[in-house]
Parts: sequence; structure tokens; C-alpha cells
Amino acid sequence: MSAPATKKKSRKGVLVLLVLVLAAVVLVIPPALAGGLMVPVSKVVFGETTGSLSATQASANVSLVTAYEYYFSIRTGGMFRTSDTSVSNSNGNTSITMDLKLTNPSGQTVDLGNTNISGGLGTRTHTIYLSIDQGIRVSGSYTLNIELTVHVTVLGILGVSIYSKTVVATFTVT
Repeated sequence: MSAPATKKKSRKGVLVLLVLVLAAVVLVIPPALAGGLMVPVSKVVFGETTGSLSATQASANVSLVTAYEYYFSIRTGGMFRTSDTSVSNSNGNTSITMDLKLTNPSGQTVDLGNTNISGGLGTRTHTIYLSIDQGIRVSGSYTLNIELTVHVTVLGILGVSIYSKTVVATFTVT
């Protein structure tokens, strides 16, 4: 009878140890990766309308969030998010490519890659989150250049319009 009881206690001990190790990892890893407890996050928002081939001026604001909030909430949602305001396929379709380039306070330009969006014509709002993963680490002025290339197909006719525009957002991390 004492052998199974010892085995049960051993399993409980391993389970408790596993829970403690996981809790320690969750509490220690995010600040260690971020280089501190607080992380600067820049939120850049702009709109574009493919029907009239226009884009709004980008607005940017910087906030400090905890490393936990950044890694478990903001980062998991992705760097680039788009919401359709009034988009319809009835008038045509569009293919949008956005190329992102970030210039840091020392004047170096970092290519953040591009993203492609396909869908109907209409108005979209784009939100870009920039933080330590994209190089926002030191105090100073940053400039994000967003080059939009839009290819529009109207009524099944290919390549009716190709539109290119650069949207610029400047923000300061203190």
C-alpha cells in the first residue's frame, strides 16, 4: 500500500514543480525579451479609398505598455491590421501592396517588408503597430514611409488603374 501512495505524492510533486516553472517562465520571459518591464508602442493609423484612389494622412501616437501587454495582446494581433469600412465587389476588385520602411533616429532605414490586400473597391482603415520587434528601442524621432501600390479591376477589365502613393508618419519616442 505504501508504494502507490508514494507514487501519487511523486506525481503531485512533479505537477506542482511544472506549474511553478511555467509561472516563472510567463513572468520572466517577456521583460527579458523586451529588455525591461515597459515597451514603447507606436500606433500608426491611416485610411485609403480604392474607388477614388486616395489615402488619408497618417496619424501616429506612442504609448508605453508593459512587456506582458505587448507580448500577450498587441504582438499576437499582428503588426498590420485592416478594417473594411465600406467595401464592395460589385464595382470592381483591387489588389493593394503596402511596402513599409522605417527610418530610425540614427538615420538608418529598415525595410519592414510588405503586405498584400485583395478585395472589393471601397474605404479601408489600416493600423500598424510598431515596437521593439521593428526596431523602436531608443528615444528619438522615427519616420514610417508606407508606399501604396493599388491595381484596380473594374467590370472584369484587367489593369484599369494603377495608383501609387506614399503615406508618411513621423513619431517621437521619449
